[in-house]
Amino acid sequence: MYSNAYTRLRDQELAKSTKPFQAKGKSVKRCRDCQMGEFACLCEWRPTADSAQGWSQEASVEFVLLMHRKELFKPTNTGRLIVDVFPNTRVYLWNRLEAPEELRELLRDPQRECFVVFPGEDSVENPRKVVQSLPATAKKITLIVLDGTWKQCSRMVGLSRWLDGTPCLSLPKTLVKSYAVRDSGRSDRFSTAEAAISCLVLAGEDKPADMLRHYFNIFNQHYLATRGLRTSEPGESHNALQALLEKCRGGKGT
Repeated sequence: MYSNAYTRLRDQELAKSTKPFQAKGKSVKRCRDCQMGEFACLCEWRPTADSAQGWSQEASVEFVLLMHRKELFKPTNTGRLIVDVFPNTRVYLWNRLEAPEELRELLRDPQRECFVVFPGEDSVENPRKVVQSLPATAKKITLIVLDGTWKQCSRMVGLSRWLDGTPCLSLPKTLVKSYAVRDSGRSDRFSTAEAAISCLVLAGEDKPADMLRHYFNIFNQHYLATRGLRTSEPGESHNALQALLEKCRGGKGT
């Protein structure tokens, strides 16, 4: 059984639930780990901890996933892809009133420069410093990525007084827009994985960005195959991701 920070949090919250979460396509028999239809399983293409560890340690940015509880259970969730590619990613459940203790410590760490990845100009009720690029600094850039629907994320950043002192990183609208599973109806709204890809591009981390982008493309393809009740044939991103992973396993990730 596959385990990382995301799956452990999901299992923890599922154990508390009094009724099962019923997603769309609930009649489809799904893989427990990747949540795709068993006939379109994604697990074969998931980066292993050994192959992805180097990318996570060498990247100049570090991700923290702050999740809305409802997002934990959705097969369409893309935040979990970030955790697959960057196994050091911390994952926390959002709480309106207070920060999770470990996250509070990260926000106070003088060796870190923290940003909330969310368009700050949309948060008119809670104005804060907004940046459109990442600073050149010896500190560890820590990016808090909000994971939920656009409406949920707006509430998360607007209602969390404990985030008021953390500046927002506003992502350029033209960097990444390819999500084929859920559509917000707005061209300036990214999925969680797209936001992370954009952050990596901004940071000049092109190789990790490519790994996450190809993995994200594969996720899209396998989810659409699940929705269409068909198998998924390997394509360009499958081949590209396999080549990247082989370089990692050979110690050539840099």
